Amino acid sequence: MRSNPGVSLATLLLVGIAGVCGPGGTLAREAAPAHGASDTEAITAILREWEDAWNRHDMRAFANLFHEDGIWVLWTGQVWKGRQAIEEGHAEVHRTVFRNSIQREQLEELTFVGPDAAVVRFYSTLTGDTRAPDKLIRSRKILIVTRRDDGWKVQWGQNTRFAEGVVE
Repeated sequence: MRSNPGVSLATLLLVGIAGVCGPGGTLAREAAPAHGASDTEAITAILREWEDAWNRHDMRAFANLFHEDGIWVLWTGQVWKGRQAIEEGHAEVHRTVFRNSIQREQLEELTFVGPDAAVVRFYSTLTGDTRAPDKLIRSRKILIVTRRDDGWKVQWGQNTRFAEGVVE
């Protein structure tokens, strides 16, 4: 018996489409993991604690928001790997240029990308930088937060400053 590759391919395509389509012919998606209010609250608490630790200049509390192997990418492009480097780097600038700084955070987006991972985007304003004492410094930050045995913490983050003249 001879096979007809065109018919076989068409049949495969129809069977494949039928397998992934739900009622009404729309593509079916796996149900997103259910994230309750407790997950959302735990992650938004990180942002509140972030702001609080910064404004108290408590860089140990700030660094403890990260997993031990967390990564922070500064607006300069420098990368700090590990909680200790994140704490030491922030402590140094809080002894100097940020010693009187106040930072305010505003959540813009929280998206769960898996049962134990979420992306957090937030808008940040900073005043009190000794290099520009009268300037409002605006930035947007991205955090990847993951849940491990010790709860939700920052695995990876990046700070991007607004360029002069950029409007939100």
